[in-house]
Amino acid sequence: MYKTRVTGASFLFLLFTATTVGAQSDANKDKLIPTTFDSAYITDYTRPLTVRLFLLFQNASLLINPAFDQSTMIVYRPNVNLRIGIAGFWKWFGLGLSIDNPIYKTNRDAYGKSTTLDFRVNVYGRALAAELFFQQYKGFYIGSPERPDDTHYIIPDMRTISIGMAGYWIYNSKRFSIRAAFIQNERQKKSAGSLIVRPSFLYYRITSDNGIIPAGIVDEFHIPLANLVTSGKFYSIGLSPGYVYTLVFLKDFYVTAAAFTGVAAQFSEYTNEVNTYSGFEFAFQLSGRFALGYNSNKWFLGASVQTGFNEIPDKLSNALFSYDVAQFRIWGGTRFDIFRNRKK
Repeated sequence: MYKTRVTGASFLFLLFTATTVGAQSDANKDKLIPTTFDSAYITDYTRPLTVRLFLLFQNASLLINPAFDQSTMIVYRPNVNLRIGIAGFWKWFGLGLSIDNPIYKTNRDAYGKSTTLDFRVNVYGRALAAELFFQQYKGFYIGSPERPDDTHYIIPDMRTISIGMAGYWIYNSKRFSIRAAFIQNERQKKSAGSLIVRPSFLYYRITSDNGIIPAGIVDEFHIPLANLVTSGKFYSIGLSPGYVYTLVFLKDFYVTAAAFTGVAAQFSEYTNEVNTYSGFEFAFQLSGRFALGYNSNKWFLGASVQTGFNEIPDKLSNALFSYDVAQFRIWGGTRFDIFRNRKK
């Protein structure tokens, strides 16, 4: 476990360093060759400090199909809470911090206790963007199937770690702004869209000291002993072309929709109490991202949904494992031109 954490932290540090150096190089180039965009479509607010408050909910789910039969699909979920946070963006770089909602508490008696660690780095250029993450959960409950008395199976020692990154190349960056849709340090003044190419990498690991399939489910569905999983790990490398479009209406209101379809090369390995099994396959990927909001010269409000970003692909709904995290976010914020005032 310790080695996995060290490897994940090192991986994120190297990726963050490489991305930062690349962004600084691009910034130096911009001094010699200014980045051009159509001012009739985009207003640039990257010089002021863009600050927002947000609510975040991440609906992680792990599906296991131990008998390769849809009737025995097992759905695992962590007992996570709505999070409250603050984030700031300046030029191409952003940082955020979130904490558990202190007002509403989840029901630990019914769903168990889950601990989480979620670290993300977002780098948004005009034509290139990148998202990096390190995510860890401990403590899951089984949403389906339930016990005969309609209570949930709880697995407190079940742990998952996922590490990954996704890049975005925006073809029509002169007229379409990915920053305006998702981090609001630009504003989309007219409707526009763009082709997007998204390469991605994901590493995912699951472990449990006592196995992740309770005895009650084993007996009910007659699951073979070879499929009683105690741990598993996966690597996925994908390439997904897509299209994104922002519709602007009533001057300052907008709706953004993005869809990606692609293919991923996936290596998987899982272990039971006796043997280790491995496999390799190509799988289809489908993911989407949606946002709507209000974005004026000073204030902005919005909400977004992101699906399929951390996904281990499901091979025609017949794979042993399928993992996904859907993000729901609501935000509101403003911009402060503090750097210009200090310069004066």
